[in-house]
Amino acid sequence: MKVPYPDLRRAVFSHFHHLGLAPNHADELAEVILEAELEGNHGHGLTRIAQYTAQLQAGGLNPRPQMRLERPKPAVAVLHADGAPGPVAGLLAVRALAPMAREQGSATLAVRGAGHSGVLSAYVGRLARQGLVALAFANTPPAIAPGPLLGTNPMALGAPSDPQPIVIDTSISVVARGKIIAASKKGEPIPEGWALDKEGRPTTDAKAALEGSLIPIGEGKGYALAVLVEILAGALAGDILSPDLPLPWMPPEQAAKPGLLLMALEPGAFGTGYAGRVAQLIQALEAVGGRIPGARRAALREKAMQEGVEVGETLLAELGKLGLRLQEGGTA
Repeated sequence: MKVPYPDLRRAVFSHFHHLGLAPNHADELAEVILEAELEGNHGHGLTRIAQYTAQLQAGGLNPRPQMRLERPKPAVAVLHADGAPGPVAGLLAVRALAPMAREQGSATLAVRGAGHSGVLSAYVGRLARQGLVALAFANTPPAIAPGPLLGTNPMALGAPSDPQPIVIDTSISVVARGKIIAASKKGEPIPEGWALDKEGRPTTDAKAALEGSLIPIGEGKGYALAVLVEILAGALAGDILSPDLPLPWMPPEQAAKPGLLLMALEPGAFGTGYAGRVAQLIQALEAVGGRIPGARRAALREKAMQEGVEVGETLLAELGKLGLRLQEGGTA
């Protein structure tokens, strides 16, 4: 069924507020979760509410974090998140990073001690809408072959452009693990080429895939990109590497606290002509039928805002068990 966005936003906000989050933090967590849902990234959308709920109830996440921003260098900051939900820390990081980048020309911020950050597009997109070129890197629990040892380790770019930012958000696996988790909850098969079972054999069974490993994009090249992100997000920004991060289905009191690295660059600091060159690039891509990264997300978001957010029966039942009951045209 379809639920109007304002009603869904109020319901998710109320849910997390009742779990102990301050009103502004509950609203921010709802905002990032629903942004993923609206943009078609369902693995990081409403399906994550159960995980975040269990972690907040078990103490794996801190509903009232005392986050602290450290500035060891003029263009470097470290946000000590005190177990905050990832999106809450991520949005604070965006607010802190933007003025640093405008002042210094470029700036970098590391987030430590926060939970799962959700979609990285939420952070680079906001920075891009403020006129900054942004990069984001996060390490994640073990997921990809061989092993698994390294995570799907996503990376993202947000770049100012007209009429909307260019946004690239991708993991180094063929598919994000969130999509496999979503398929597993629905009892649906996954396409061939996504994953291996624990014996290293190709599988279309979502549950077997979660017990096994995901296939990296470009095989060895994807694995190398996972190492790149691990260095930036795990070794540099974070304080824990992928092999030591607990898996999503581990006891909720063991919620993973991965590293998140955000970078922002002010185009004007590098001279003039940025906007014209980006426009030239977009025109060239469109001339050959190329897709502009971020355009599909924007279109899906606009459609869902106008027509409502589709919530399937399985997810509806799961949310109901958590006390978050929805009905066609609004909350119950």
